[in-house]
Amino acid sequence: MIVTRPEATERVVRDCNTAGVRRVWIHESMGKGSSVSAEAVEYCHQHAIDVIAGACPMMYGEGADLGHRCMRVILKLTGGLPT
Repeated sequence: MIVTRPEATERVVRDCNTAGVRRVWIHESMGKGSSVSAEAVEYCHQHAIDVIAGACPMMYGEGADLGHRCMRVILKLTGGLPT
């Protein structure tokens, strides 16, 4: 799970690659910014790192609060839900 400023995200995914991490989720908030960087996503694709770029994993957890559940429904209906 990467939650940082987008300009630092590429460095973090490079560190993940070096450490052998093969799956990352780059967080994106509906209201206040995103950690997603196009360069970081491309780096993941080029280095066989499975990446989810966007949204929040809290949408998927049992016991998620109403806000996260609503966000999941809205993103699913609008086609913006990460897969």
